[in-house]
Amino acid sequence: MGEGGRGRAIGLWGALLLLVGVGAFLAWPRAPRTDAEARSRLARSKPAPHDLNVVVITIDTLRADRLGCYGFSQAESPRIDDLAREGVVFERVTTAVPLTLPAHASIFTGLLPPRHGVRDNGGFFLEASKTTLAERLKEAGYATGAFVGAWVLESKWGLARGFDTYSDKFDLSKYRVISLGTVQKKGDEVMDGALAWLETVRSQKFFAWVHLYDPHTPYDPPEPYRSRHPGEPYLGEIAYTDHVVGRLLDWLRAGGLLDRTLVVLTADHGESLGEHGEATHGFFIYGSTTQVPLIVRTPWGNHGRSRAPVASVDIFPTVLDLVGLRPGDGVDGRTLVRAVLDPTADVGHPAYVETYFPRYHFGWQHLRGLRDGRHQFVEAPRPELYDLEKDPGEVTNIFKAFSRRAEELRVAMEQRAGEAGPAAPERRKLDPEALQRLAALGYVGSAGDVDPKAVLPDPKDKIRVHQLMGAAKSAAQEDHVEEAIAKMQQVLADDPEIIDAHLTLGNWLARAGRPEEAVGEFKRVLALKPDNDLAMVNLAHIYRAQGKSEAALEGYRGALKLDPGNTQVRYQLATLYLDLGREREAVAAYREALAANPELGAAWNSLGALAFLRGDLAEAERLVDRGLQLEPRVRFGAYNRARILEARGDLAGAEALYRRELETYPDHGRARFNLAQLLRQRGDRAGYITELRASTEHAADFGPSFFFLAREELLAGRLDAAADLARRGLRADGGSEISPLGHYVLADVLSRQGKSAESQKEAEAGRRLEAALRRNPPPRI
Repeated sequence: MGEGGRGRAIGLWGALLLLVGVGAFLAWPRAPRTDAEARSRLARSKPAPHDLNVVVITIDTLRADRLGCYGFSQAESPRIDDLAREGVVFERVTTAVPLTLPAHASIFTGLLPPRHGVRDNGGFFLEASKTTLAERLKEAGYATGAFVGAWVLESKWGLARGFDTYSDKFDLSKYRVISLGTVQKKGDEVMDGALAWLETVRSQKFFAWVHLYDPHTPYDPPEPYRSRHPGEPYLGEIAYTDHVVGRLLDWLRAGGLLDRTLVVLTADHGESLGEHGEATHGFFIYGSTTQVPLIVRTPWGNHGRSRAPVASVDIFPTVLDLVGLRPGDGVDGRTLVRAVLDPTADVGHPAYVETYFPRYHFGWQHLRGLRDGRHQFVEAPRPELYDLEKDPGEVTNIFKAFSRRAEELRVAMEQRAGEAGPAAPERRKLDPEALQRLAALGYVGSAGDVDPKAVLPDPKDKIRVHQLMGAAKSAAQEDHVEEAIAKMQQVLADDPEIIDAHLTLGNWLARAGRPEEAVGEFKRVLALKPDNDLAMVNLAHIYRAQGKSEAALEGYRGALKLDPGNTQVRYQLATLYLDLGREREAVAAYREALAANPELGAAWNSLGALAFLRGDLAEAERLVDRGLQLEPRVRFGAYNRARILEARGDLAGAEALYRRELETYPDHGRARFNLAQLLRQRGDRAGYITELRASTEHAADFGPSFFFLAREELLAGRLDAAADLARRGLRADGGSEISPLGHYVLADVLSRQGKSAESQKEAEAGRRLEAALRRNPPPRI
C-alpha cells in the first residue's frame, strides 16, 4: 500500500474509533446531580435496594490514618484494605464526639449530640423519642442483632432499641476494678456471637451491627499480632481486629450473601497516641481522635475514593437511602448516596464536633468545634484555628491572624449545633428528699452551686496534670498501686477539685486495704458532685463491709434513682437484703434486676439459693441451673448446685462441685468450709483439716473455719495455735451462729493455762452471744 492509501486507512480507522468513543460516552450514565436522581437510579439496581442485608462494623478507637487503605505503610490491615478496594472509601470523615457512647448514638440516629442528648460515656441515656437505625430497619422487616465488645455500650444506655438480639453480657468476675472503660470482650468472642446469630437468620433479611473494641486501651494484642508489632501494641490490636473483620467477610462470601449485603465499616473515634500531649482520646478534638475511616461496599460494584469532607452522622441517612428507605426529616446527617454512586460528587459539608469530657471529669472547660475541608475551628477559652491543608497535624494556631474566618466558623458551628451558649448539659439529678436522706448517712457534703456558664480552665493549660493522671493509671494497671496512689495525690495537690482523681484514688485506697481513706475520697467526690452515682456505689460497698447496713442500703437506692437500669447495683442491693435476712425484699430486688436484664445469671442463682432455704430443692435446682447456663462461672453457682446435691445425699457430686467453685474462687470461705465438713462426714480427716487450713489462708474474713480449726488445734494440745485461730476468727466473724465456739475454745485454752478468771470471762461472752443469737437468729444464707 502506498503512502496515500495508508493515510486514507488511518483516517477511516480514526473516524471509526471516534464514533465508537462517542457512542460509549453517550451510553455511559452521567453522575446523578441530586439525591433524588441518585435514589431513582438505585431503585432500578439489581439486587433491589429493599432486598439488601445490612452489616455495620464499628471499630473502637481506630484512627483512619493507621490503615493501609488510608496510606499507612506500616499497617497490617489486608482484609479491611480488600473491602476498601471493593467499595467507596471516604477519606475525610469527622466523628461527632471522641467518646464511644455518644459517637455511636450519632452514628445510629443521624443526630448530633445536642440533639440526641448523649454527651458522655455514662450518665446520659438515649431517650426513646430518638429513632435508631435498628428501629427503622426492624419496621421494614429486618431481623436485627447487635454484638458489642464494650460495657459502655450496655443496652441500658438506649442503643438496644430496635434490636431483636442485643449481646451485651460481660463476665465481670475477672475484673478487680470495674469501670466503663475496662470491661470488654475480645474481638473473636464478639464475632463468635455474631456469626452464631447470623446462621439463624441467613434465610431472612437481616441487619447486624458488630462492634469491636480491641484497639482501645489497654493495648493487649494476642499472638501472633503482638510479636509482629514489637513496641507498637496499638498496631498489633488493629492487625488482630482486621483478622476478626475477615471472619465476618469470609462468612458472607462463603454463604453467597455478600452479593446482596450492604457492608459499612467505620470507627467511633480515633486515638491521639501522644499527639498534642494526649495519650488516648476524649480530652481534645484534634484530627487524631476525630478523623475516622468510612468504607461503604455495595453489591453493585461501586468503588472509588471520595475527598469530600463528611461526618459520621451521615451514615444513618446513607444506609437508609441505600436500602430504599427515605431517611425522613429532622436528622442532622446528610445522605452520601450520590458519592457512593459517583465518588467525585460534591457532598461535602462542615462537621460539628464536641467533647464535654474535660468538664464532667476534671472540672475544666469543654470544647466544641467545626471542621470543613480547609479549616478546623476549636472554641476554647483560648480559641484555635488551623489550616488543615498547610498544617494537617494542627500544630500552628492561626486564630489571631485569621480571626474573621474563625468567627465565620464559630457562627456556623452554633447554627449546626442548634444550641446557644457554653452551659454544660446536666446529667440526671436526685430530688431534694433523696439528697437529704443521703446526707444524713454521710453521703453528701456541702456542695456549692457552680455557674453553668462559667468559663473554666482551658484543657490546653491542664495537659501536664492530665498526663500525670495517665501515668498514675498506668502504674495501677501494672499493679503498682502505692505508686499510683502517690501520683494521684500529686495530681490533687495541683488541682484539688478533679472529681475523677478523687474517685480513682478512692478505688485504689480501697484496693490497698485503706478503707477509711477511701471513704474520705468518695465523700470529696460527693461534695463536688452530689449526684455522682459511682462514688455513691463505692461508698456503699465500704459501708456494707463495715457493717453499716442502713447506710449501704441508702447508697444503693440513691444510685438506682440516678440510673434505674443499673442491674449490677440492683443485684448488690438484693444481695444485701439477703445478707440481712430480708428475704421478701431480696426476692423483689432480684426479680427487678431480671426484669431489666433477663440474662443476669447471678440473680437467677441467688433466687435458687432462696428456694433452697425454703426447702424447695426442685425449684432451687431449676433456678441455679438457669443461672449456670447463662454464666457458667458465676460466683456461688457451683456452690449452690453442690448444696442441692448434698441435700439429696449425692456427696461425691457435691464434692466435685465444691471443688469446681474453689478452682474459680479460691477465696470462697463458705464453699471451702462446706467441703471440709463433707470430707469429715466421709471419714477423710486429713482432707478436712487441709481444707480448713486453706480456708484460713484464702478466706481470712470467714470466721467459722478459724473456729473449727482452733478446736482441732485444742484437741491436739497446741494451745497457742488454738488461741490465735480463735481470736482471728472472732475478729473476722460478723456474728454467725458458730461464733460462740470461738469464745468457748478460748475459754478452754485459758483454763488449761491456769487463767481461770480470763477463762470464765470468755465462757460468759460465749453464753451471752449464744443467748443473743437465739433471740435474734442471724440471716439464713
